[in-house]
Amino acid sequence: MISPRRREPPVRDPLFPGSTRQRIRTYLVVNLVAIWTSVVALVVLNQQVPSRSIVVDIVALVVAGAAYAVALVLATRGALGPAAAVAVGGTWLVAFSLAWATPFTTPVALLVLYVPALILTDAFGPRSRTVLLTATVVLTGALVVVGESRREVWDANHPEIPVLGLLVGLFTLIVAGVLVVGIRDTALRVTRHSRDLEESRTRLAAASLDARRDIERDLHDGAQQRLTTLAVDIGRLTRALDTDPERARTIAHGLHDQLQAAIRELRDLAHGIYPTVLTERGLAGALPAAARRTAVACVVDVDGLRHRHASDVEAAVYFCCLEAMQNADRHAQGSLISVEVSDDARDGEPVLRFRVSDDGRGFDVGRHRGAHGLAGMRDRILSAGGRLEIRSVPGGGTTVEGRFRKDTSTAR
Repeated sequence: MISPRRREPPVRDPLFPGSTRQRIRTYLVVNLVAIWTSVVALVVLNQQVPSRSIVVDIVALVVAGAAYAVALVLATRGALGPAAAVAVGGTWLVAFSLAWATPFTTPVALLVLYVPALILTDAFGPRSRTVLLTATVVLTGALVVVGESRREVWDANHPEIPVLGLLVGLFTLIVAGVLVVGIRDTALRVTRHSRDLEESRTRLAAASLDARRDIERDLHDGAQQRLTTLAVDIGRLTRALDTDPERARTIAHGLHDQLQAAIRELRDLAHGIYPTVLTERGLAGALPAAARRTAVACVVDVDGLRHRHASDVEAAVYFCCLEAMQNADRHAQGSLISVEVSDDARDGEPVLRFRVSDDGRGFDVGRHRGAHGLAGMRDRILSAGGRLEIRSVPGGGTTVEGRFRKDTSTAR
């Protein structure tokens, strides 16, 4: 059952360990804590040594804290790009406020300036990422100029602060801690991704060998046997043409039925290897065709799919969705399977998302994480450059959700 008019809730960024969404949310929370810790420290300092400059820093930090709160709400809703942009603006405001109002904290401001470039780059597309990194380099020079130009004004108009060195050290420690956590997270993420990719390639190689053996067996047991029978019957037909025309006609009718059966078997086998409709019409044509073969009602929504994508990506998404649909059809014992595929462009970068869900009995994902079917879906998506999340609880249905953030579009 195909219904282009029924709309499912939009696919959002998956929240799972190591995902960009989770890391950005963690970063925003950590920075909110750091900002309000700094506000408390500056309020205490201002009570001891009243200064308008320190008040300016406090106001800038409060504004940045509010910006980070807004960014956290946006990130929770899946709007990672806007969340990161708001966070970058708040961070840069703090950096320049520190350098302008209290120039002795310029070293701290420089560290603050580089925090977004290190931690938030994944939330942006390639063009925005380039702009962010370039702007950070340019603003580094501007920040030093601001801090040095204000140093003499500060020294001339402010009394000596006894704990100045301790204060700068404290703020440097806080910001450096955030940077170290970001560096460690990046290193762990790269290592984990490389390990997962290597393991998935190994499993895919083994699966490819098994698939070739299955194809060989299917050809031998199916189409090859039918073609052998056809060859024998054609010989019988040839001998009967001159001696028994009536028997020849009977054999000829049987040949037609056998030939149609062989064509069907070859077509089904070819469809399992790589369906022609996927090559010709992409996911928008292949997924509805696959949905017609399920026993359980299947709703497919491809209205949000506006681009063709690279063939390896389309194949990965198709076979992952097909596996999820077949699992739901055979094992979920539900009444409806929903499939949604969509893409959009952020900063010129197409983002492909897909989701397959059912209202069946569900299962414990943790206990079945190493299952052949689930591992195969993850490997397909990971090898094509995407991410996949499988969510399910007993009695609560199952959702398979994935996304590709890299440029996977291709002109067709």
